[in-house]
Amino acid sequence: MITFTVPIIPPSVNHYKVRFRNGNTVVTAEAIAFKHAIAVYVRGMAISAKKFSVRIEVVLPKGARGDVDNFPKLCLDGLADAGVFMNRKGKRVSDAYVRHLVVDLDSDSRPDEGYTVITVEALT
Repeated sequence: MITFTVPIIPPSVNHYKVRFRNGNTVVTAEAIAFKHAIAVYVRGMAISAKKFSVRIEVVLPKGARGDVDNFPKLCLDGLADAGVFMNRKGKRVSDAYVRHLVVDLDSDSRPDEGYTVITVEALT
């Protein structure tokens, strides 16, 4: 099991990608920054398994709001891009192998700065 804290909150899925009139889609700078932060804080850690469980706790800062279903997409993509999910042969796999997902949205404590706690564990 690995648990780490990213000292920012993920951008909403609504701010993940921008689609232009010509049909091109681009990942936003905000989304790229969050994925990079995951890679930095996970520091090369990986879990080998057939299936994974992920718990995401988003703690919103004062004045922020968001829907619980808008945060996990970018977190899961960031974990996959960072190489956290590995199969038993040591090969990177996508977040399609996540079989259990829990997302907690904490807006009660309201710190000055928001943060995200992510836990990944192997399922047997």
